[in-house]
Amino acid sequence: MGLFSRSSKKLLGIDISSSAVKLVEVSRTSVRGQWLYKVEAFAMTAIPEGVVESKRINDPGVVGDAIRDVVARSGTTAKRAATALSGSSIISRVIQLPAGLSESEMEAMVALEADQYIPQHIDEVRYDFDVLGVNAANADSVDVLLAASRGDVVDDLMNALEVGGLIPEVVDAEPYAVEHCCQLLMQDDASASMDSNTVIADIGARAMDVHVLHHGKMVQTREYAIGGGQLTSDIQGAYGLGYDEAERQKCHGSNTAGYEEMVIQPFVKRLTQELRGALQIYQAKDEGASIGQVLLVGGCANLPGIASRVEQELALPVKVWDPFAKMQFAKKVDIDSLRAQAPALAVASGLALWGYL
Repeated sequence: MGLFSRSSKKLLGIDISSSAVKLVEVSRTSVRGQWLYKVEAFAMTAIPEGVVESKRINDPGVVGDAIRDVVARSGTTAKRAATALSGSSIISRVIQLPAGLSESEMEAMVALEADQYIPQHIDEVRYDFDVLGVNAANADSVDVLLAASRGDVVDDLMNALEVGGLIPEVVDAEPYAVEHCCQLLMQDDASASMDSNTVIADIGARAMDVHVLHHGKMVQTREYAIGGGQLTSDIQGAYGLGYDEAERQKCHGSNTAGYEEMVIQPFVKRLTQELRGALQIYQAKDEGASIGQVLLVGGCANLPGIASRVEQELALPVKVWDPFAKMQFAKKVDIDSLRAQAPALAVASGLALWGYL
């Protein structure tokens, strides 16, 4: 679903985070009854700290310039784009409505329901809905997912795309973008274990979003205030380093005495505690629910050895997920750079795949 959408054709996925702007373009073809995906374009560029905070854009000009930069460097000729709001920017509810409503009747009833669930005045928000299916307890009703966000936050994202020379077609939510990515790319992957509960930990610069998917559908999502920025700060504090050098050590590792014991191990333990808490909340709601695997995405998923460390702490199968593992690549795509950044591109990939749902 998109909080703002006009079409469902091929789109540029533009992920605007607190640390970077990322662009992914994906095409799809059918070969012998199976979908094959191809990365047509990719680029990412860093943005200064404080320009984007919790998906709120403080300087549209800087973000617009970054978007123009990734468009130019990617070599894409596409102009229509999808972007996403953070989960914390979204209010979502599953509501029940009568089955058999026409499209116009459904829209009218959703508008009435939205007025009850959204704290702001209805004219100050953007909202959309998605019919999930027949209610399990009442065949005369359907479950409808209602999602809304403040209108000015949505407008900021759309304006940034326009400043960057793009046409905003879709504003989605990051959790749904990740869900779309998994649904489309894992459905034919026998090793993906999508018939069980899959946990996706999206570890960004400022926060970790933990999503639980059951049979490929998202059943829980929570945000936790821990991310790669905290680790960078820990490294700076431990060794008196500047930001750039601390970032380099975080990304590439360090031989400095005590680095593992003083910095990495405490950070991973804090991260895992939050992740374990998210799993316990889900399993408390669904007694007996087992977790099949944990997939790590986001920029901090590139931390050397993080999957094995988290696996040891959780005693569950954990791996860093590469959305492009089974994709083909256009000649203009820098494959080495794409592979190196793959875990950080799950949201951008999900947005690029939005038109194929």
